Amino acid sequence: MRMLALALVLLVATPAPAAMPGKSLLDHLAKGLRTTQVGDWVTYKLDGGGARVHYWRLAVVGEEKDAQGRDALWLEMEMGTHPAMRAPLSQMRMLVARGNGVAFDASGITRLIVAMGFDRPQEYSQEALDWVLTKRPSPQPRPARSAQRLADPPVVRSGQETRLMTPAGTVSAVPVEVLYRSTVIKRTWVSREVPILQLAKVEIPRIAHALEVFEYGVNAKSRMLLPDPKTPRVKLEYAEKAFPQLPWLEEEKP
Repeated sequence: MRMLALALVLLVATPAPAAMPGKSLLDHLAKGLRTTQVGDWVTYKLDGGGARVHYWRLAVVGEEKDAQGRDALWLEMEMGTHPAMRAPLSQMRMLVARGNGVAFDASGITRLIVAMGFDRPQEYSQEALDWVLTKRPSPQPRPARSAQRLADPPVVRSGQETRLMTPAGTVSAVPVEVLYRSTVIKRTWVSREVPILQLAKVEIPRIAHALEVFEYGVNAKSRMLLPDPKTPRVKLEYAEKAFPQLPWLEEEKP
């Protein structure tokens, strides 16, 4: 799960392609942004420094209407230490509504099935799914920003389209950098040729972390064992129900 968290850290705060500034990027995407289709798949290599190398695979394996009647895609995600996902550390399958791209948020995800390690896959109940997708404030208040930091906000800039070499081959990509003063905080390479996320590479130079497309294709099939309909769903557990004899819970009762 640590490397899955790293993948999310690398992707978070990456602006959506439509929100990124720069004529170079807009011209790049205007040449034809590929629409996500059933069968699209992509594997990324996550390098956390040293021997911390993992692989993250996304594959679109089906489509159907979701509970709200929207066109939606079944997306499978796998995390493992081998690019072919032999004995994956985790697997997830989610039903994601189509929109301008794929909506990876509470409004777009309506079903979630998870398998961790050797555990059997289980689908999340609606209550558990809502809890997982709900954004919560940090438990600790953020320190007040200094006047200097407010005066120097991060800057986003995009470069010219170039040919980028990756383990999956050479692709056309545009670099988008987030800078604070003269320091590059994160560099994202956006490519219309890479399916699903349109991301070829993400780098955080200061800590030598990177996510890079390893291989991709258009022939994905479902590889996740689905739970039996009778399998209990993942539900939220409440302390007062699970441990009714805890002394501090007794004290709170009127």
